[in-house]
Amino acid sequence: MQANTPAEVVTQARKHLLNIVSILKDGKVESAIKAALYGLMAYIKHGNTLIKQEKKEYQDLITKAVHLISLDPKVKEVCKEPLVYQPRKEMEILARLRDLPDLMLAREQDNEIREGQARTQARADRLEKGRQLLVQRYFDGAIQHFRRLADDYADDAPLAAEIGKILFEINHIECITFFERAVALDPADHKSLALMGVAFRKIKKFEQAEQAYLTALEVDKDNVNYLFNLSRVYIDAGNWPKAQETLRRVLEIDPALEPARKGLEFATRHCRDLI
Repeated sequence: MQANTPAEVVTQARKHLLNIVSILKDGKVESAIKAALYGLMAYIKHGNTLIKQEKKEYQDLITKAVHLISLDPKVKEVCKEPLVYQPRKEMEILARLRDLPDLMLAREQDNEIREGQARTQARADRLEKGRQLLVQRYFDGAIQHFRRLADDYADDAPLAAEIGKILFEINHIECITFFERAVALDPADHKSLALMGVAFRKIKKFEQAEQAYLTALEVDKDNVNYLFNLSRVYIDAGNWPKAQETLRRVLEIDPALEPARKGLEFATRHCRDLI
């Protein structure tokens, strides 16, 4: 039941102040500040109802509460001067305590921004180190470096995709591993799927190449480049009917694409040979 009389309010406030030690032990400095504010407000409103000894005891509780709060690391970060309660200056410490949550939130946000910037810079630096290892032809070392980097940024789909592209550009088979990782994190990453299709085609894993392109086309269904490259998978695999079908779809979208027209003629001749 909510306290109503001055005596009930003071009794409740005293309990709040006594609980601050355990609240801070739990790491809940914001709750401790609220408890101290409640205790201060109760004293400001109803302190005149207390006898001299009760006032002294209550002031001691406030003094201890404020001191303990001032020792919290989060509070120290935002307070240039220690928090100190002085009797008859309750409004001063009240104002400082009221400001604390906003000051701590602002500091926390600043810290998060700085940490994010540092993490982003570290990511870029490590990515560049991997590139340099490749330039120096330390391929095994580069792959191990990239794996550690991807593990450290396990939820970073763009990073996995970027590593995949770096390895794709030098025709390294491990590009597929990173493209698969990128797509697992971001199924809508059709660009990684398409590059994966190219990589699978180069090593003659036509079924995997086909699946990569078909999945990419689920995201970007009328992408002419994906369709044309899928037709090349079918041609390389000798699947002439599917090559024909896919090239016809390419020409429906882009009738002026001459390589597709020539490819269709080529596939059609082979289809006739099958009859």
